[in-house]
Amino acid sequence: MKPAIAALLKGWAIVMACMALAGAGVLWNAELAAQKRAVEHLKDSSDVVRELQAQALEVLQLRAQAMADDPAFVDYVTQSQVPDPKLGGAVDTLSISNLLKERRHGDDIVVLLDAEGMPITSIGTVGRDHAAIQHDALVVQSISQFKPVQGVWLDDGDLLWVAISPLMRGRTPQGYLVVAARVKDAFFARTGRLARSQVALVVDPSPHTPVVHTGDMDVRFIDQFAARRTEAFGLSDPQGAALMLHGGTPAWITPIATSAGHAAVAAVDQQAGQDRLGQATLRLLLGVAVLGVFGLACVWFQWRCTWRPLGELAYAFDHDRSAVVRVRGGAMVRDVRDRLQLLLKASR
Repeated sequence: MKPAIAALLKGWAIVMACMALAGAGVLWNAELAAQKRAVEHLKDSSDVVRELQAQALEVLQLRAQAMADDPAFVDYVTQSQVPDPKLGGAVDTLSISNLLKERRHGDDIVVLLDAEGMPITSIGTVGRDHAAIQHDALVVQSISQFKPVQGVWLDDGDLLWVAISPLMRGRTPQGYLVVAARVKDAFFARTGRLARSQVALVVDPSPHTPVVHTGDMDVRFIDQFAARRTEAFGLSDPQGAALMLHGGTPAWITPIATSAGHAAVAAVDQQAGQDRLGQATLRLLLGVAVLGVFGLACVWFQWRCTWRPLGELAYAFDHDRSAVVRVRGGAMVRDVRDRLQLLLKASR
């Protein structure tokens, strides 16, 4: 291969390599920017979760407080807790249950506790035993402060919004009313619509039990959360944090404070990164292509004006020195040609 052709090919190769590096840099930067936008977008899911949770707890607290503020309800519950000789000294839980059925809203779970936090009767199903309820952190807090409290329970992998109100007669608590609502898939579907992402509740009951979830999230993501329990369930910031899954898919984890186990609402945006080829990125790639073509043209122009004439000049000097005068090229080539002619004339 002639040296001029080799120089042309090398020049083109260098320009094309620079084009490839520049294009890769543009795409890499676009990928990072797309992931950053996706994370910022997913972060909104944390606000949506907290807002919807606050609304649900507020509604439950109003229902519980409406019953707790009813003197007739409190008096009836107080009298019903007195051991009835007709029942062999037992508490008339049946009449209390009937009253709770009349007062409860929809499919709420209603539990009546005595003054020490021990369950007396309940409407609805709760997977916890009496001792677990009595020693629950929310129950203990309400008993110690004589105030209504709100919070979240984990119940067999389900999430319960919980509101507890003391039943006061004067300054003396006669018992405590627990009103709970099981969080259904509709909650996560609504959250997903508002956050425009896949949303699911991910629950880690204990380190040695399988992770369970609620929602329609792709099970592949659930498996990744399970494999990274420490990162997914070890968050202390209520705002949550981003978690980058395999394949570059971003997720946002919002921890849910519960009295037992760990729970978090996970939001995943599968479309993240698919919009990286936006108008700005395409314009940058087009600019790289235009500069690349310009670079290739410059290399060709350099070859045509300098490298090829220099090759012709060298060939003429070695094989037919009379042809030196016919070599055409740029100013530098013409200067070299003229100096060679002078040397040839001087050597004759």
